[in-house]
Amino acid sequence: MKRYIALLLIMTFTVFLPFRASAVYATEVPATASQTSVVMDVSTGQVLVEKGMEQRMYPASITKIMTVLLALENADTSTVHTMSYEATHTIDANSTHIALTEGEQITLEDLIYATMVASANDAANGIAECIGGSIDQFVVMMNEKAKEIGAVNTHFANANGLHDPDHYTTAYDMALITQYALGVEGFRKYWCAEEYTIQPTNKQSQARNLGTQHSMFVESQFTYEGCTGGKLGYTDEARHTSVTTAKRGDLELICVTMSSQKYEKYEDTAALFDYCFDSFDRVTLSKRSLKGFVIPVLDGDVQVQEVRIYPDNSIDLELHRQYSVDDLNLEYQVPETYRYGEDVLPSLQITLKGESSSMYGNLGSFPLQFSLNDTPQQKVDAATGLPVKDNSIFWKNLLHILKWVAIICAVVVIAFFLLVVSVRVRHYLYRKRRKKRRVKHPVTAGTQLTQRQRPVHIYVQPNEPDRRPHTKRRTSDTGKRRR
Repeated sequence: MKRYIALLLIMTFTVFLPFRASAVYATEVPATASQTSVVMDVSTGQVLVEKGMEQRMYPASITKIMTVLLALENADTSTVHTMSYEATHTIDANSTHIALTEGEQITLEDLIYATMVASANDAANGIAECIGGSIDQFVVMMNEKAKEIGAVNTHFANANGLHDPDHYTTAYDMALITQYALGVEGFRKYWCAEEYTIQPTNKQSQARNLGTQHSMFVESQFTYEGCTGGKLGYTDEARHTSVTTAKRGDLELICVTMSSQKYEKYEDTAALFDYCFDSFDRVTLSKRSLKGFVIPVLDGDVQVQEVRIYPDNSIDLELHRQYSVDDLNLEYQVPETYRYGEDVLPSLQITLKGESSSMYGNLGSFPLQFSLNDTPQQKVDAATGLPVKDNSIFWKNLLHILKWVAIICAVVVIAFFLLVVSVRVRHYLYRKRRKKRRVKHPVTAGTQLTQRQRPVHIYVQPNEPDRRPHTKRRTSDTGKRRR
């Protein structure tokens, strides 16, 4: 009966498992109300899904991500800064601020918390002056850093994100900037801060209590499980913008939404996070599965060197569950030859084969490692003029084999030594326990004699015709017969 029940269960799972598996993930990116958006893997920078991510948009206060990362990279947070007239009076009075005043002395730590938690525009100006010496010089630093990170479609005009026609970015660039910022030491402390208190200063006798407006990592109707921090922005021209991070297992994602309504940014972010966490799995392209190349370096028509190009590490990718590694197209950006003095910049471009509605098809460009080697001189036989066979490869291989044989022998010897030591220790401990038992329960000569003596039983057989009378049988301790 049990056999039939087990067979029935197996048949049930076989029939229904495909239907259950197909329902685990969706095959189309959810529709969103935000004008542009992108989801990026924090660890690799791979774009999983996107919507107009290269379109130029006004960022509003998510600009402050760049402001804070520059502050952390260029100064100690205990630095005390004195607010200037320009920093406190060049912002819109109706914009977000914490009422910093001219001549007020405040630490960079307080300015960073006010910028990130309360999105205070006057605090962002204070950071700019503290780090750059002036707001204008700090803006130069912001644009230089954006180019360094790779945000080539970004241009900043101020440190706080207030509207300026020449202040723009893209969803993809903001994801890149955030990915970089998350790797800056100390940034995550401010990124996920829910509240903060600025103690009284020389110009303010009362403490300032700050609280974040981002509803996805605080308790609210939009709380998202696994959310690790975020930054919001708003101006009339930019509408609502947001950058949010969330983590499940080993996968941490950045989601950027731009130009949305007040609550749409939360709904869109949650929908995109759910889709990516539920529909993507990590795959690894091992070094052995990737190609290596040896490219000649030419000086004119003469080969003077060789470039050995190879993948230095395995490549981790996030792939939608409907695809496998076989669906990837690997395009090696490696020339047939290099001219002497040229830069060596080989790379591997990974894309999906064909169009896809479930994920972004360009999985990224990965640099390949290289080494520049002198061209080996081939030996020639003096008598015949023919090339001499190079036997160095044989000896190199032999030495490699002998090295591994030596390693294996060493491992065997060490294992045998440990086994002998283990046996000796166990024998020593056994003898030590026996000695303790003898001391605890001593045996005297008298008790030994008593233990050796056993009662002797004499059996007298009755008279029988075939036996002699008075026959005796004696048994010892072991039960053996003695005659």
